[in-house]
Amino acid sequence: MQLSLTEGKISSLLMRFSLPFLLASLIHMAYQMVDIVILGWFASPSSLAGAGNGANLIITVTGFFFGLTTGGMILLGQFYGAKDDESSAKTVGNIIVLQTTVAVISAVLVLSLGRLFINMINVPLEPDENGLTAAAEAWEYMRICACGLIFQAGYSTISSMLRALGNSKTPLVFVICACVMNIILDLVFVGVLGKGAFGAALATIIAQAFSFAISLRYLIRNKLPFPFSFKNIRPAAQTLKTILRLGIPISLQTVLNTLSFMVIAAIINNMGLYASSANGIVNNVVNIFMIIPMALGSSLSAISAQNLGAGKTHRAFESAKLGVVFSLIIAVPATVCASLFPTAIISAFTPHPDVIKASAEFLIPFSWDFLLVSFVFCINGFFNGCGITTFVALHETVAAFAVRIPVSWALSLISGATLYHVGIGTPVASLASLAMCLIYYKVKLSGGKLAQLRIAGAEG
Repeated sequence: MQLSLTEGKISSLLMRFSLPFLLASLIHMAYQMVDIVILGWFASPSSLAGAGNGANLIITVTGFFFGLTTGGMILLGQFYGAKDDESSAKTVGNIIVLQTTVAVISAVLVLSLGRLFINMINVPLEPDENGLTAAAEAWEYMRICACGLIFQAGYSTISSMLRALGNSKTPLVFVICACVMNIILDLVFVGVLGKGAFGAALATIIAQAFSFAISLRYLIRNKLPFPFSFKNIRPAAQTLKTILRLGIPISLQTVLNTLSFMVIAAIINNMGLYASSANGIVNNVVNIFMIIPMALGSSLSAISAQNLGAGKTHRAFESAKLGVVFSLIIAVPATVCASLFPTAIISAFTPHPDVIKASAEFLIPFSWDFLLVSFVFCINGFFNGCGITTFVALHETVAAFAVRIPVSWALSLISGATLYHVGIGTPVASLASLAMCLIYYKVKLSGGKLAQLRIAGAEG
């Protein structure tokens, strides 16, 4: 069922569209976290650290998918808002062509360069009490997950297309099915059979394949709100050029941002196995707390795109302001809880005392970031939907490489430095991003300039 994002009360619309998106994001996050939680309870620290480090490369690759998908979603939303059926169909076809090609190439690259990546980020080589090493477990996790990238790309593409058309409920069903299957298979492969990182990865790709199958079946059985056929699934130079123009900055932003955290992971890996395990756990905890602004930001991309296509940029701006307010309602108590009770939160993920101690130290500075990203993610969603993707990539990259990494590295050199010191770089980087966003809006979009934005990503 498609929901028009260009009409009706903005606050009600944002809630109606964002809530299924939020629930889907929460469940998808749980889907990703299941591997870490079950490994934390049923496997060794080496399996936990290996899966956490191996997941970094897989997340980087899927982040590239997400960027290209978002570029296509923005264009599709703009054409759909402008009621241009022919261009909408052409955009869908080219999104499919592009994502399929990228998925295959990415799988080959992961399988070819995975071991090099493991060496580059200093994944611990010392064996644990079971004779396992985090480096070997990381490779097991990565090579299996690489085989499921085509399913991940397929599901991501179909879900994003449906959301761009105003349907945020159906993708929720897809991810619920995948999450339930992943939990069951993780318990079997890791908890019962003791397969460690290999079992967690195998459970993940089977669940991804299932999710892709049911989403594809839905797309075939339910017609799109405009004429579409297989003849539309062919490269069209201008459409691909526009999708890439919108999507590549988002992809680069996502990939470079992830790479910046990999650099920090390399710093942390030099602090030992328990610190490496703590990094994987805290990344998952942080993602739980940040799911609200992340979901709202993604929703705002679709809302802004449709309203730009319909010539209603004021609705896009008002939606972004409400998104920040909704996000802060959750971010404030989340910050308080994570700052005051980090050990209690981490204890739900692992029983290992040393890992809990290191993780709690790391979580405290990350919790300050919850407030800042409530602004940054919603502003990014608004900018992306309006086609201002290059600036979003620019400020995120500057914040990551000119602020987050230097600050984290410098503080790690302090005598007696812990993960608490390393984590401070993250909120400082978000503060820099927020400052750049506010300056950009003041210079480029205030005083009536917002209404001059054109369709298909032109900034006017």
